[in-house]
Amino acid sequence: MTATEASGTWMLPEQVTMTTVAALFRACSAQPATIRAIDLSQVREIDSAGVALLHWLRRRQDALGMLPAPVQGDVAWRYRALCRAHRLDDSGEEATA
Repeated sequence: MTATEASGTWMLPEQVTMTTVAALFRACSAQPATIRAIDLSQVREIDSAGVALLHWLRRRQDALGMLPAPVQGDVAWRYRALCRAHRLDDSGEEATA
């Protein structure tokens, strides 16, 4: 379903939605430190559940003392827009009003 390249880039599938996040969570939660970048170039649909997953992963990395993995790809703007709509910035921190 997803792959992490030798460079540590996590390639997400076409859908990062409520129907796919459980499997994606299992794929990333065991070793969040191995993910150095999150590639959304194949993503065609991302919803609030997908945003929550990416937010959780980046916050987990921060809690481990890591720099949160940057979100890359053509739909990264959609992820950032959803973060703003949920009052989160794209670094994983809560945005202020």
